[in-house]
Amino acid sequence: MKIKSKLGLAIGAMAMAGSMTTATFAEDISMAFIVKDMNNPYYWRMGEGAKRAADELGIELSYVSAEYNGDIEGQIAVVETEIIKGHDAIVLVPMNGTALIPKVMEANAAGIPVITADTRVDDGPAKVETFVGLDEQTSFAGMAQWVVDQLGGKGKVAILEGFRGSSTAELRLNGMMDVFNANDGIEVVASIAADWDQEKGLKASEDILQTHPEVDAIVGSNDLMALGAVQAVKGAGKLDDIIVVGDDAIPSALAALRAGELNATIDGNTDLVGYEAVMAAYRHVTKGEELDDWIVVESSIMVAEDVTDEYLAGRGIVLE
Repeated sequence: MKIKSKLGLAIGAMAMAGSMTTATFAEDISMAFIVKDMNNPYYWRMGEGAKRAADELGIELSYVSAEYNGDIEGQIAVVETEIIKGHDAIVLVPMNGTALIPKVMEANAAGIPVITADTRVDDGPAKVETFVGLDEQTSFAGMAQWVVDQLGGKGKVAILEGFRGSSTAELRLNGMMDVFNANDGIEVVASIAADWDQEKGLKASEDILQTHPEVDAIVGSNDLMALGAVQAVKGAGKLDDIIVVGDDAIPSALAALRAGELNATIDGNTDLVGYEAVMAAYRHVTKGEELDDWIVVESSIMVAEDVTDEYLAGRGIVLE
């Protein structure tokens, strides 16, 4: 697999719901950009990047999702609808790498190129032109090493996983476990699927604190679950004793970083994932460009001191 494109600048974020289209169209090009849900600010930011690319290109963009993350049948129905519309390309963030393969194959049969972003479909008969996203495993290995360093190489760690079966969840878990398993002083006392959800993260963390009151760190595979862990840790009066980290750099997590409640997150530059996916699809459709197998978007660990006014302004975020 060749890896060539590496990207790293952040752009603004804007909340969206439902579908989104642009006003003026170039060459009558239309695309669908299908994400997991519109409830997570992670996908708001991705959509803003996608919209910026569509505006620059002057193309029509339909930015759509299922009702909630985990509604696989709902996402399948959305893909079916967008295929029927006859778009020139589809960008897909699949909820499940296996379940969406038949729909990608349907798009293939209809002559609609498919690009995956953020989450992959499993290898198999479906043809995907490229994958746009960060190296999730390496990224979370870096976060795990940060946690190990903060603990001085010794401590008890609990993990909040995303949806099991999602490539993003599995890669993030594999990345952190590679590091934790390589450090004899680290004991993983629990690893619970909280499905990217804050309330589930809260409940799982409360259970962890009840069963393992000696836990030193809780690693959330995304910010929403990590914020649930923050609630549980605060409720137990252990905010100063337990490290909590997340991933995605959503606005509420940035506020928690500034408040000293969340210890770290990962900025995966999700807006650039959306932007570059649309740009890559456009190049493929209009120029016949053969795309790299993987367009890599860079990530970085953020702590409280990184949440500067300049950073927030660059993303268009105002923290209350």
